[in-house]
Amino acid sequence: MAKQKMIHQVYFWLHDVADTQEFLTEAVPMLGKCPTVGKFIAGVPAETEKRDVVDHSWQVCCTSFFDSLEDQLAYQTEPLHLEFIEKYSKMWKTVKVYDIAI
Repeated sequence: MAKQKMIHQVYFWLHDVADTQEFLTEAVPMLGKCPTVGKFIAGVPAETEKRDVVDHSWQVCCTSFFDSLEDQLAYQTEPLHLEFIEKYSKMWKTVKVYDIAI
């Protein structure tokens, strides 16, 4: 595996939009505590103007920065990451992942 830095973005569409704040403050911080995550940012859609090319339909996005593809691969089996999925996956109806090489 190449020594490639990357950004891992995960977008969540929740079953109940009313759960957004709870998911943002209680659930997603677990992911930022995983040891191979270099930097972690979580947020909600910005209140930008409505345009055809802008998707405001999701509720929460998590962005993790990794120093290598190996670090991101280790993150996938990290106990905190797996606990997050087990504990909170019932809250989302759709999740999309975008991995960016930097």
